[in-house]
Amino acid sequence: MILYFSGTGNSRHLAELIGRQAHERMCDMAELMRSGTTALCLSAEERLGWVFPTHFWGMPALVREFVSRVSFSGYAGQYCFAAVTYGMVCGNPHGQLRSLLRDKGIGLNASFSVRMVDVWTPLFNLTDKARSLRITQAAIPVMERVARAVADKRRAKRISCLPPLIADAVHKIMYQRHRPTSPFHTTDSCIACRLCADSCPTGAISLIG
Repeated sequence: MILYFSGTGNSRHLAELIGRQAHERMCDMAELMRSGTTALCLSAEERLGWVFPTHFWGMPALVREFVSRVSFSGYAGQYCFAAVTYGMVCGNPHGQLRSLLRDKGIGLNASFSVRMVDVWTPLFNLTDKARSLRITQAAIPVMERVARAVADKRRAKRISCLPPLIADAVHKIMYQRHRPTSPFHTTDSCIACRLCADSCPTGAISLIG
């Protein structure tokens, strides 16, 4: 079972790649939250995977809330892994997830990270297509290695380039500061196709009028 959250598709792509390689089913955490599904059944043969992006050096709020609420029947020490995508600095999402899982009696056997194009548009310029292509091409072999490692149930511990206390402090301050949706708005070119609203995993976008 691979539980994933993806805002723009990077983490979903990684989850799909791992799922195909390891022959695991995929579950969208945002969909599970919307449906109120937080009691899951894990078979003895399944892996338990978590795939999501880094948000300001830490876990996305939706992922943290889901992990806090979810319960598993059938868990008996199955292989558990986390694969996190990030843009500039990964921070400490693995450590934060490990702490939450520990409270549920679940051990994290492997931690992986993949650098991908940072798509948070208020800070990052995505018009340099050549740069974005270089980052994407460099991520392909990394994702393939992660998928093979998960399929083989290899143990791996990611060593953070930042002290966890610093990463956690930055995450707590910066994430809350930049979570408001006020920087985003439509222009006269909007045709009200609803694609953005329908694609938003947290339902933060609505059309008025």
